[in-house]
Amino acid sequence: TTVSDNSTMYVYFLMTSKQLLELTRRYGSIDETLKNMPGVQLKLNDGSVYDQSGRVESISGVVDASTGSVQLRAAFPNAGGLLLSGSTGNIIMPNYYKDCIVIPQTATYELQDKIYVYKLVDGKASSSMIEVEKLSNGQEYIVKSGLTPGEVIVGEGVGLMREGTPIIPKNQAAPAAQASQEEAAQNNEAAQSDDAAAQNKTEKEE
Repeated sequence: TTVSDNSTMYVYFLMTSKQLLELTRRYGSIDETLKNMPGVQLKLNDGSVYDQSGRVESISGVVDASTGSVQLRAAFPNAGGLLLSGSTGNIIMPNYYKDCIVIPQTATYELQDKIYVYKLVDGKASSSMIEVEKLSNGQEYIVKSGLTPGEVIVGEGVGLMREGTPIIPKNQAAPAAQASQEEAAQNNEAAQSDDAAAQNKTEKEE
């Protein structure tokens, strides 16, 4: 009889050498990377996410020449025995960004593998290339360069946009519409006053 302890399960996964290099540069060394890496989650083969987070405990020092990847090992608590040896899944590793610019993907378009947005410049649409993080949530982009805080971009409908198209921002369009309505109301009141004055004059003449 063989007794095994499965209260902690080890999950092996791969990361590209480029991704590992970025992490190492961010934290300073492999040891510091292991200390500071955020907890990871495990997506099971049925699509659900395991309710316990894990920690990356080791990083291989060898790059697989055929794939350019490095093997990592994460440990997950398994008190309920849900994780079984030999099972498969996907590791979810969060990335945290501070003081970054985030834009909706609907505000961008792609041309020759490059990402563009339309900025508002002197009341017109001006195409501008931006650099974004490759990893995304499928709805938004984290902008690395090409945009600065305070710049205004077209948020939707960029597929129909053309260079130099006149643009009225929503926060300016509403006051303009209100002013137009107020002007129309004033003109209507003036017309009614003129009609009343004309009618009064006619009555006096009679």
